[in-house]
Amino acid sequence: MVTAGSNNENKRNRTVGNEMSSENRSSVGRRRFLQAAGAGTAVALAGCSGGGGDDVVRLGATYILSGFASLYGEAAERGLEMAQSEINDNGGIDGRDVEVIVRDTEASADTAIQQMRSLVEEDNVDGLFGLDSSGVAQAVAPQAAELGIPYMITHAATPFVTSPEGEHENSVGNDYVFRDANNLAQDMYGAAQTAAELDATEWATIGPDYAFGYETWDYFQDFCAGLGVDAEFTAEQFPPLTTGDYTPYISSILDAEPDAVITPLWGADLTTFVGQAEDAGWFDQIDHTLFSVGMGTDLASDGSPLPEGEYASTRYDPFVPDTEANNSFRETYYEEHETLPTYNAEGAYRALYLYKEAIESAGGTDPDAIVDEFTGMEHSGPVGDYRFSEKNQATVPAIWGTVTYDDEWESNVLDPVNVYDANPDEMADALADSDLPTGV
Repeated sequence: MVTAGSNNENKRNRTVGNEMSSENRSSVGRRRFLQAAGAGTAVALAGCSGGGGDDVVRLGATYILSGFASLYGEAAERGLEMAQSEINDNGGIDGRDVEVIVRDTEASADTAIQQMRSLVEEDNVDGLFGLDSSGVAQAVAPQAAELGIPYMITHAATPFVTSPEGEHENSVGNDYVFRDANNLAQDMYGAAQTAAELDATEWATIGPDYAFGYETWDYFQDFCAGLGVDAEFTAEQFPPLTTGDYTPYISSILDAEPDAVITPLWGADLTTFVGQAEDAGWFDQIDHTLFSVGMGTDLASDGSPLPEGEYASTRYDPFVPDTEANNSFRETYYEEHETLPTYNAEGAYRALYLYKEAIESAGGTDPDAIVDEFTGMEHSGPVGDYRFSEKNQATVPAIWGTVTYDDEWESNVLDPVNVYDANPDEMADALADSDLPTGV
């Protein structure tokens, strides 16, 4: 385990997670991977080589901008607009301004593919980035290869989009798809190590009824087994997206009386669940709740939506690492928006700088040349120093911590925070007895 940078100057005390081991597990409802609607049709397009023109580098961004998870797209827009302004104010990309065209996926695979094709065919973008949903990402990834256009995923976490096609029946990774945020496998590697440190042996889950919910549960179980965590898995609930009444699902988990629960609920579903769980006495009856997407939904109002003292992960922490790049990004973002940046903002911000570096190094916007530059690239940003693995996944750490409300920043933060180095070889070793790919 290594910490990401030195935190001696931080205003809040932080600790580094320690690996621990034990044994025993049982399995509930394993190996269920749902296919996203619209994923089955690949469309080959001619003449889609990109090219924003001599005076501009044009990029396309696809995020959820409406509906139950629109806050993710809104945060991403803030991050990309900040990067766009900085880049253009400092000479652009090889002297050319960068222009970003943002489209709404509506959390739909079909809509995302339509928007992607429109950006390439009609707007002649030089590259793409974005995506918030794992199911949508699995549908979109093959299209990037068909179109021959680079796609930098900044949020959607399924390992199968950076697991090469053929590695697993659900793997759709290819040369054109990259991800600059950590994936679900990296996150669950940290979750299992967090679980090892808790006085909990009976675990349950409540997650969304599609690939992301099931994958989270399966990866958590297999990492617990591979790391020797003493854990038994006793109950599971998978409510549909945009569920309004979580009462029956909450009651079912409470009736099972687990010691701890891990939940990957996200967007408005997470805030709805938390409110109803509090009313049901969830946090009095369940010793520990781990929110794997909690800090991506954080709202800066009275500590909502996550209760203090529970555990959450994040793909980017505004205070870790304690570097000039991260501190400057945090301060500038906070001054502009009066809230701390979430990982969606940081991931989108960094995507523009990745394109800037790749295009300038390639000497142009030829899509295959950009892909070549992204492949194995080493980069540094607010999230710290990292490289892209041979599977096109950023080798960033898993970050878990305790939810605390910070009066100075008027926001939930993680304090203390644990940084787990999600080393690709160590992750593969932990999954050696599993059929799940690391995607790293």
